[in-house]
Amino acid sequence: MKKIVLISLVSFILTSCFKEIDIVPLEKTIESTFTVQNSIQKIQTYYYLYENTGQEVSIASPRSWDLAFESAGDGSRVMLGWSTGSLVHKTGKYTITDVSQDEVLDYINNSNDWAFDDPAYTNYLDSLSLQNWEDGEVYVQNRGIESNNYYLIQFVEKTDNSYTFNYAKATDNQNVQTYTITRSDGLSYIHFSFDDNAIVTVEPRNVGWDMVFTPYLGWWETLTPGEYSPYTQSGILINYESGVEVVRIFDEDIDFEDIDESYIATSEFTDWKGVIGSNWKLLGATGSENLYNMDPDKKYILKKYDIQTGIFKYFKLRIIDYKLAGEDHHPTVEFKFLANE
Repeated sequence: MKKIVLISLVSFILTSCFKEIDIVPLEKTIESTFTVQNSIQKIQTYYYLYENTGQEVSIASPRSWDLAFESAGDGSRVMLGWSTGSLVHKTGKYTITDVSQDEVLDYINNSNDWAFDDPAYTNYLDSLSLQNWEDGEVYVQNRGIESNNYYLIQFVEKTDNSYTFNYAKATDNQNVQTYTITRSDGLSYIHFSFDDNAIVTVEPRNVGWDMVFTPYLGWWETLTPGEYSPYTQSGILINYESGVEVVRIFDEDIDFEDIDESYIATSEFTDWKGVIGSNWKLLGATGSENLYNMDPDKKYILKKYDIQTGIFKYFKLRIIDYKLAGEDHHPTVEFKFLANE
């Protein structure tokens, strides 16, 4: 008799619990953080934002590629290996075999006319070092690495679907190789490696990532306001090629917690690739244990197009830390989903 009573009581309790669970929906957690696991000084890490998580999509070695060719877009940009701080110098010659080693050494030792690509300004054609590459002039490229550093490159043909170029080591200018890059609709850029004499995988498919955490050579404001100098840095670039846009909220009187969907309609978004960049870091004070501190005034709203749902999604985010297991260059991003449109 006691057993029957006990079983009935347990049955009643379980039934009551299940009824309560059925009636009260479980709350979905949509506020989160993620920490980049690879040093953004050494690795390019691509991320995709979901409503309740930031997911690492892929990684690439900055040294794995030397040139990037615009693929899915309407333009025909050719970018230097900006993740290694690659540089380029014009030669005034139109045949690779005419460029001697002595001429290259003279550029290295005596010229200040080396140019580089700051990927934060990919949007702006007049900022690119190879903006007139179609004229067939030979360039000397400093790859920004330690071995086989200098190559001669010449672009010889472009069609609607391809790029063809010649290249050779500066120390072996008679051994000229030719390669043709064919466009792909699935990639914003196709990357090429001199070491591999082949296309290499760097970025994911263009609809599969929102931000890349990466090293690059860019411009840093000197101690004299308004004056900038080239500087090896690391930061965050957005995938504007696939529709990612960002608005910066740098008002110290606006708390991150108070930013909600009402800011979306009143804010002006930009597709500038370097809109987040690296200025969310502040150099630590003299004697500080931290090389960098995170700037609490740097807050952002990110807008992205979700190809699976066909709608725009909005997130707010900020960078709140820069260390992982005591090591710098591992940003922690706090973000929260705001709205669909």
